[in-house]
Amino acid sequence: MPGVPRIHLVSNLPGVNVLGDHLRAAGLGPTSARSADALLVLIDRPLDHVEQELLDRARQSVPVLLAGPTVRALPPGSPLLEASGLTPGRVLPAHDLHLMPGPHGGALMARAPRFVPRETWVLPEKVADDVERLIHLRHDGAEHAVCTWRPATGLGMFTLGAGPAVLADSAYHRLVGRWLRHCLGVPDGPAVLVGLLGLPDTTAVHQPAIEATEGLALTAVCDGEPRRTPAYAASRLPRQVDDPDDLVHDPELDLVVVATGNQSHLDWASRALEAGKHVVVQAPLCLAPADADHLAELAAAQGRVLAVVAAGRSDPGFEVLAAAVRRGAIGEPLRLEAYRGGWRRPTGGWRDDAAISGGQLFAQATGAVEQILALVDESVESVTATAFKRVWHHVSNADHSSLTLRFLNGAQAQITVSDLTVWPRPRLEVLGTTGSLLLDVDRGEHDVAGFAAAGALAPAGRHAGGPPVGRAGFSAVGGLGGRGEAGAGVLQVTADGVWTRYPIPLLAGIALDGIASGGAALTASALVDGVLGGGALGGDGASAAFYGALADRLVSGWPLSADLGLATARPVVSVLAAAVRSAATGGEPVTPA
Repeated sequence: MPGVPRIHLVSNLPGVNVLGDHLRAAGLGPTSARSADALLVLIDRPLDHVEQELLDRARQSVPVLLAGPTVRALPPGSPLLEASGLTPGRVLPAHDLHLMPGPHGGALMARAPRFVPRETWVLPEKVADDVERLIHLRHDGAEHAVCTWRPATGLGMFTLGAGPAVLADSAYHRLVGRWLRHCLGVPDGPAVLVGLLGLPDTTAVHQPAIEATEGLALTAVCDGEPRRTPAYAASRLPRQVDDPDDLVHDPELDLVVVATGNQSHLDWASRALEAGKHVVVQAPLCLAPADADHLAELAAAQGRVLAVVAAGRSDPGFEVLAAAVRRGAIGEPLRLEAYRGGWRRPTGGWRDDAAISGGQLFAQATGAVEQILALVDESVESVTATAFKRVWHHVSNADHSSLTLRFLNGAQAQITVSDLTVWPRPRLEVLGTTGSLLLDVDRGEHDVAGFAAAGALAPAGRHAGGPPVGRAGFSAVGGLGGRGEAGAGVLQVTADGVWTRYPIPLLAGIALDGIASGGAALTASALVDGVLGGGALGGDGASAAFYGALADRLVSGWPLSADLGLATARPVVSVLAAAVRSAATGGEPVTPA
C-alpha cells in the first residue's frame, strides 16, 4: 500500500469533522499546520489576515486547497483568487449535479464513487490556461470546472461542499482525498493481480467488473470451463488454471476472488488467506458464524483484506428505499416483508443442491436478510423458519421456505423464498410508524394487471388519495411508455394520504435521493434482480462500485466501507444459520449466534 502524506484541515464549518475523520482513516491527517504536506481550507467567512498566510505557505511548495464555501467568502480581487487562476462568477441555484472528469481529471475520476450531489455551485467566469481542470459540470451546453489545481502557484479550488448534506457525504470525502493526492503528486500503487475462482456462471458475472476496474488486473481464472483463446487475443485474456489449489497458491497473484458454491467458501477463502492473498468472497461469506469468525481472525493474522460482495444492499431499488427510510419518510420501521421467487422448475444447478448451496435460504434469501438487517438498527432476538418439499423432487433444496426475525425493539420481519408462487408480490415492503414503503420491480403485462387490481402502484409525483385503477394510471409511471408497463420504483404512502413514487435509476451516475422529479427509471430487470438471484452481485453498476472501492483500498489506501466487510457479512450468516436450525426443528425459535 503506498504511503500517503498528511494534511492540515482549516475550517469553521460544523459538519467538517466527518470529512476529517475520513481523511484520517485514509492516512491523510489531520496534522499541525507547521508539519503539514498540504492545507485544506473550508471556511464560510472572510479570511482577512489568513489569506496572506495561505499564500505564503503556497509559495513554500505546500499545496493550499480551497474547498466548499471558501471561494464565495473571498472578496473580489483576492490574491488567493488571482493565484488560483479561477475567476468565480454567479452562484447557480441548487440542482442535481452530474460530475464528469475534466481534461486533467481522468485518473482522479477513474474509480470515483456514485455521487450526484444536489447543491448550489459557482460558475467560473474564467479559468487560466495553466490551470488543471480536474472535475467538470455541464451548464447550458458547456462544461465548466468545479475542481482545479494550478501547479505554478500551488493553489487548488473545489467549489462543492458548501452545504451540510454534501459535506457529510462519504463520496465527497473520497473525491476530496483524490484531489489532495493529485495535487501532492502521490501516485497509486501498482495494479493488483487478481485470480478468479468459481463456476462458469459466477465467474462470468465477476470477470467484466474486474476487467473494467482501473487498478485491478485479472490474471488467472479457474472455473472448469475450457477456453479457446484466439491467437490475436492471447495477450489480453487471463490465463486458464485447471486446479483451484494452483490458483490460490500462485505467487504472482495478490487477490483471489472466491465465487464457488456456498459450501466451499470457507475452504477456499481460508486457503487463499493462508497463502497471503487478499480475498473477496461472493455472499454469503460462509454457512456458520464460527466460520465467519475464523476467517476474520485469519485475515487479521495475515494482515490481508477480506471483503464480501453485497447480495442485497447494492440492489439499486433497495438503495432508493433505504434512502427514504434513513431520511425518516415513514418513521420507525415496525414490520418488514421480503419476497424472493416465483413459479420456477429448478434447473438442477448448484444453487438447487443443498449440499453445495447450503439450502434454499442460503441460496436465495441472503440478499433479503442483508436488506432487512440494514433497515432495522437493532439486534435480532430470535429467528423462526419453516421449509416445505412437495413438488420439485429432482433437486434437494426446499420448494418453499419462510423465516421470521424478531428484533429487540419489537420490530418484526418476514422473508419468503418460494419456487411455487404464481402470483406476483413486491420484493420488499416496510411498514413504519408514519407510513409504508414498497419496492416493486415486476414489469410484465400480467404483473401490471395484477398490481392494478390490488391497488399497489401510484403514478409519479405526489398525489393525495389512493392509487389509480386500471392500466391507464400505470402507463405514466416511470416514463417507459409503449407497453403500459408499471416501471420499477419505490412507492411511499404516508399516513396523511400522500402517495409518492421514486423511480429506480438505471445507471450508477443517477441520483438516489429526491429522484421523483423525473430521473430515469429502471428498464433492465437484471440490474435489480441481480444476475445471480438471491446471493450475488446486484447488477453492473453495483459490481463496478464494489470493485472500484476495493481497488481504492488496495492501490490507494482508502478505508474500505463497513458494508463490504465482516460487519455486514457475519450477522447475515448468523441469521441464516439460525433459520436453518429452526427449520430443522419444525419452526422452533433460535437465537442467532
